[in-house]
Amino acid sequence: MSPCTSQDAVFCKAFPTTLKGPALEWFTTLPPYSIDSFNALSHMFSTHFAGSRPHQTTTISLLGIRQEQGEPLRAFIDRFSKVALRTPHLNHEMILQCMTLTLQSGPFANNVYLYPPASMHELKLRATDYVRMEEMQTLHTKFCNDYAATSANPTPQAPRPDTRPREPRQPRFTRYAPVIVA
Repeated sequence: MSPCTSQDAVFCKAFPTTLKGPALEWFTTLPPYSIDSFNALSHMFSTHFAGSRPHQTTTISLLGIRQEQGEPLRAFIDRFSKVALRTPHLNHEMILQCMTLTLQSGPFANNVYLYPPASMHELKLRATDYVRMEEMQTLHTKFCNDYAATSANPTPQAPRPDTRPREPRQPRFTRYAPVIVA
C-alpha cells in the first residue's frame, strides 16, 4: 500500500466526473473508504472492465467471417472489409485468400475460383458487377411477387348507382326504308 498524496486525492476526486453509464454505477457501489490511492482505484477499475476492451483482430479471425445464407454480397464485402481494416499486418494476398475461402458458393465464388483476381481492386471491380446483378434479381423478384399478388386478387369494385335523371329515349331516325321480303 502506498501512502495517499495530495495529487492522488485530486485524481480520486476528479475520476468520477469522467464516468458515465455502467462505469459510474460501478463506482457508486464501491464501499466507503475502500480506496486508499489513485493507483488502487485505477487497478480496480481496469480489472473490473478488462473484458470490455476491444480485442485486436487477427488473420485467423478473418477466416471466421463467413457469408451467411441469404446474405447479399454487398453486405458481406462491407462486413469483411471492416474487419480486414482493423487487422494489423495484413497484405493484399492474405485478404484475397481469406475472402475467397469465406465466400458462400454461388456465381461470384465460382468466378473467383475459376479466374483468381490479381489484386483487391480487381476483386472489388468484379464484385460490383455481381452485386448489381444480385440487386436487380432481388428487385425483379419483388416486382413479380407484388404484381402477381395484385393481379391474382383484384379488389372488386361495387357498381355505382346511376343517380342522373333520365329522359325518355327518342327514336334515332325519323324515316325508315321499307323492308321487302320476297
